[in-house]
Amino acid sequence: MQVQHVGYRIRGFYRVAGLGHLGEMTPKDAQHRLKILRFFEKHGLEATVDAFGVSRRTLYRWKKTFKEGGGNPAALTAQSSAPN
Repeated sequence: MQVQHVGYRIRGFYRVAGLGHLGEMTPKDAQHRLKILRFFEKHGLEATVDAFGVSRRTLYRWKKTFKEGGGNPAALTAQSSAPN
């Protein structure tokens, strides 16, 4: 009996299947920031600043980045802060 894999003779199947998991994997810092934003929406600015110690400006910047990223949590991943 011959065993064949699911993607047998389908060109590019395994490459695309490997990329499919990237969309669901978000870094832990992005997940934490998303959690803070959800708390911010539910409880307001003052409670969020007290609970997490994040500044007002940072919260609104994360909110803008999240909105511009189309609601994708991966958009909240920390970017390089090194000077140009």
